[in-house]
Amino acid sequence: MNKRTVWVTYNDRRKDMSNAENFGQLKDVFSAIGKEYNTDKLIKHARTVLKNWQPGDYLLVVGDPALVGICMVVICEMDLEVNLLKWDRINFEYTPTTLNFLPYTSAA
Repeated sequence: MNKRTVWVTYNDRRKDMSNAENFGQLKDVFSAIGKEYNTDKLIKHARTVLKNWQPGDYLLVVGDPALVGICMVVICEMDLEVNLLKWDRINFEYTPTTLNFLPYTSAA
């Protein structure tokens, strides 16, 4: 059994995300945000939900870019590598990619 988690940035119930279940159990970060954006509350909520992020988990980026950004920053507070699932429009499936946010060092 796959013990990885796929953290869904914003679960839009109108979208079929069943293909993402091939990568782990789906868990919503945001399922409802309301009409007003209180960024402090959104960040606090994301930190609370994503505290269980583990290396090897995936972030499924769906919905509002601001929510995606919040999730990315919160994950980077704990882990410098973020596994993303992105939609492949040609093959109609999610494909994994890894972003590595190791500190930048310039070659002098």
